[in-house]
Amino acid sequence: MGFKIGVVTIGQAPRDDVESHMRKLMPSSVEIIQKGALDGLTLSEVRMLNPKGTDDNLLITRMRDGTEVGIGESQVIPRMQEKISELNREGVDLITLACGGVFPDFESKKMMILPYKLISGVFSSLSINGRLGVLFPNKDQLEYAKEYFAKIGFYPEFVPASPYGDMGNVLEAAQRLTGDDIDIIVLWCLGYTLAHKKEVQTITKKPVCHLGSLLARNLLEFVC
Repeated sequence: MGFKIGVVTIGQAPRDDVESHMRKLMPSSVEIIQKGALDGLTLSEVRMLNPKGTDDNLLITRMRDGTEVGIGESQVIPRMQEKISELNREGVDLITLACGGVFPDFESKKMMILPYKLISGVFSSLSINGRLGVLFPNKDQLEYAKEYFAKIGFYPEFVPASPYGDMGNVLEAAQRLTGDDIDIIVLWCLGYTLAHKKEVQTITKKPVCHLGSLLARNLLEFVC
């Protein structure tokens, strides 16, 4: 039997945009099983899962039809744990989250790769002379983003641009990261595509870290 990777998105599955990054690198024998924390919910039900209080972080994701939604971290964590438990019972070999947000440790008998820890590890190993540029989905996530990157020693130039809207918004945001003080740019959301990366590189002429590709390459290390 082939190797099975379980993918848990904070939105609705399937996320073909996320899986496409993995498929470009994975052997055809690898099976990718997706589950969404919002699976089975209507749009009106999802819109009731907004952040509860100032300490509840806003997460941006999408419905199955591509509709962008914002949800509270506290609202989605129990649903993510349910999906992780389901994947454990279904016998996957490895589990990953399809979100760059910071989460508490989940219960899992299977090994998990957490994208936010992946970013922490990679970027804490970098030594750059200038600043880091960060594209992230929503301006209301700014304080959350600042706190996260400060913990790994970076004080970036942050520019909001939803990956789920018009490409023009991302292109306009990239223009704000063309300064000589910016050394490298990270697309801090699994929703950004390789097309986004290519356009941002073209505009800024700087190295761009694409979270989806970074995750896929690390997953490949553990495929057997």
